[in-house]
Amino acid sequence: MVNQTEGYVSELITRSTTACLLFIFVLSTFLGNALVCTAVVRFRHLRSKVAYVFVVSLAVSDLLVASLVMPWKAAAEIVGFWPFGSFCEVWIAFDIMCSTASILNLCIISVDRYWAIAIPLSYEQKMTRRVAFVMIGVAWALSVLISFIPVRLSWHKSLRHKEDLGEMAEKCDASLNRTYAITSSLISFYIPVSIMIVTYTRIFLIAQRQIRRISMQECTIKHVQSCQSCSKAPEEKLKSSFKRETKVLKTLSMIMGVFVCCWLPFFILNCMVPFCDPGLHNTGQIPCINKTTFDVFVWCGWANSTLNPVVYAFNAEFRKAFSSLLGCGKLCSRNAVQTVDFSKNNQNFEKLKSKW
Repeated sequence: MVNQTEGYVSELITRSTTACLLFIFVLSTFLGNALVCTAVVRFRHLRSKVAYVFVVSLAVSDLLVASLVMPWKAAAEIVGFWPFGSFCEVWIAFDIMCSTASILNLCIISVDRYWAIAIPLSYEQKMTRRVAFVMIGVAWALSVLISFIPVRLSWHKSLRHKEDLGEMAEKCDASLNRTYAITSSLISFYIPVSIMIVTYTRIFLIAQRQIRRISMQECTIKHVQSCQSCSKAPEEKLKSSFKRETKVLKTLSMIMGVFVCCWLPFFILNCMVPFCDPGLHNTGQIPCINKTTFDVFVWCGWANSTLNPVVYAFNAEFRKAFSSLLGCGKLCSRNAVQTVDFSKNNQNFEKLKSKW
């Protein structure tokens, strides 16, 4: 009797702790992305920039993750079973759609930034709101196509999942078949992450060349102004160039690092699970993927939606908008961090507050 009571108390504490942590997780994701959307709607100077259209689309997709995906899974984690019955199929479709839309929006942002830096003059002319909305529309359409249609037609289910319909009352397990798991993972993650790696690598290489060109120009100006100061110019130039290159590398590493760390473990498991032997669950042997492990990596993937507002919207302009909305005024603006920005005129690059 005592052991039963202790077990009950222990389980109650565990569930309560889980509930509190998940509540904070979901709420912070919702509020962070809602703040980004509110800032753009409220301030005209943010609405006027085409690049921020992509940030808003990203925030909307992450907002949907926080409102249509996370709460239902959190409730199931707390009570220990799926309490929403047949809503499971709709939830799975929302999960695939919103997560895919978020990742594709990240990919679009990387392409947009690459074009802005690689071809600045033509970018200003060609990257109109219409083009931006077409790109966003394609991303969302693709997200819907690989989620609701396959789920509605049951193309995503494995044969084992179709035979175990009786368990669906208390369990919401996608149990993807091999074809759909690999295809959806390619579209939702592996192709976008490959594009992002290429674009951000190219951005760094372009930034590196431009920073060194700036340093050379600064050295020339110093030489003209003072022959004496130019004796130390080569050393100063190298230090300045190294600082700026390091700053760009840190920014790009943070962007890619957060994304890959959040999503890569899940998509590796997502492709492994359909190849696991379902018989292991019945024989008592250890299955190749533990359910708890899989659930942890699912939440790690969704954590990317929590971090996106910090990574993509916390630049100088958004910080000012956030401080105005939150009423913290000068207190928020004092902590402004400078990073390297690249203007469209290659000869006038300078250290500005980041547009990252």
